[in-house]
Amino acid sequence: MINRHWFINVCCLAGLLLGVNSGCLAAPQNKATIYVIIDDIGYRYSDSQALVLPNEVTFSILPHTPQGEMLAYRAHNQSREVMLHLPMAAQSDKSLGPGAITPHMVPEEVSHTFDSALSSVPFAIGVNNHMGSELTASEDAMAVVMQQIKQRNLFFVDSRTTSKTVAQQVAQQQHVPNARRHVFLDHEQTEPFMQTQWQRLLRLAKRHGRAIAIAHPHPESIAFLQQQLNNLESEQVELRPISHYFQNNRPAVFASEVPESINPPVSAR
Repeated sequence: MINRHWFINVCCLAGLLLGVNSGCLAAPQNKATIYVIIDDIGYRYSDSQALVLPNEVTFSILPHTPQGEMLAYRAHNQSREVMLHLPMAAQSDKSLGPGAITPHMVPEEVSHTFDSALSSVPFAIGVNNHMGSELTASEDAMAVVMQQIKQRNLFFVDSRTTSKTVAQQVAQQQHVPNARRHVFLDHEQTEPFMQTQWQRLLRLAKRHGRAIAIAHPHPESIAFLQQQLNNLESEQVELRPISHYFQNNRPAVFASEVPESINPPVSAR
């Protein structure tokens, strides 16, 4: 019996020699892809523990924080990608910290605040929102923010701290490369909870080809991710840096395409 794969390869080679685009010249990509962002980085010296994670894990660093600049340099020296974790106005009364964007700012204030925040996080190639349940629900406010992001050739990842967010739609309208968080991994730092969220991430990636997770530099989260990321090969899933998501002008995955995860933690809103 003729081996089926041998037969297909012969047909593909024949098509190539004859100048025919057979559509089978490239091997199929069977692996799903996940992207993991560790944000809320910068306040604690212990955040440096996240440096033990694979270099494909992206760091998103809060602006104007005691450890932020140092961790940005250390991440860059590992060839790890860095993002700006930009504070945005929230519906909660929790402190936003320095560098926050609020709805009452005029465009000049937004530009100055954004520039200062970005300067405090060297090597940042993209932005995701810290908190932001109020600001990301405002189309006018997000239009001003996206102008700043576009002018600096950055991308935007919507952390989706509210189901009312319009951030990704505004980014799309302004032609800003954009994506969204699909799973929060660790707003409960227990093994059973993180395992549930991890399995959800893998299911979404396998179903849709790719999925983005956000986690935080808690010791429990770092230990959990170290273990799980070592097992990706057996899951037929690969880990890539976040910039890979935007390569080849691949369209963003919108909320309608990927089911919403469980509610974000109150601390993230």
